[in-house]
Amino acid sequence: MKMKIGMQFYTLREEMSRGYEEIFKRIAEVGYTGVEMTYSPDDGDKVGELLKKYNLIGTGAHIGLEAIENHLDTVTGFMDKIGSKSVIIPWMGGSAFSSEEKIIETAHNIEAAAKKLAGIGYELGYHNHTLEFETKFNGKTVIDIFYEEAPSLKFEVDVGWAYAGGADVVAVLNKLGKRLAYIHVKDVDEKNTPTEIGSGKVDMKSVIDTASKLGVEWGIVEQDSCIKYPAFESIKISYDYIKTIN
Repeated sequence: MKMKIGMQFYTLREEMSRGYEEIFKRIAEVGYTGVEMTYSPDDGDKVGELLKKYNLIGTGAHIGLEAIENHLDTVTGFMDKIGSKSVIIPWMGGSAFSSEEKIIETAHNIEAAAKKLAGIGYELGYHNHTLEFETKFNGKTVIDIFYEEAPSLKFEVDVGWAYAGGADVVAVLNKLGKRLAYIHVKDVDEKNTPTEIGSGKVDMKSVIDTASKLGVEWGIVEQDSCIKYPAFESIKISYDYIKTIN
């Protein structure tokens, strides 16, 4: 199965002065077929309309745990407008990982949110950075503990950050198995700085092949900063490379 390729909107945040329409138009012109949104609840109607206009699928949205816990109606309203049931926690501050007990407490809070969302037809995922692999207690990473303590939680493995955190990325994907919902297709250079796909150190073909075999439908390109090339040129370089290995 060929993986569908989407774009995480955060990659193009510095292009917002152009407006949503220009950004979605350019994403579609490159060849991407989906967009994973950052959370902007006031813009849900506009985003939904433009996704349809440019034949793009809203694959999901990055939304913080606090919003899910305290403003669930607003969160689900935004998700409905972009046409997705996939809510993904994008980040937990380092204080959430200060001890094994704190990580377990965080995992239980995430599990409660996951169950609440599942009860109304949505799915909760978790997107990692490096800390979730660098932080270990008794040989277990944060991702290991989340996997054990939050059984309703799905995962969106950011393969670039996982690699930078010292993980064997393919082994991580295989361990998560059916709980792997998405991958963030991210490459990093020798300094672990995000770079265009194919120009860094991640074995992206092995990553994509493994995720595809596990049934992952979407690979979402995210580049935290576009340094070598302007943003729209950068996302085309990444897309063109992925097409050669996918």
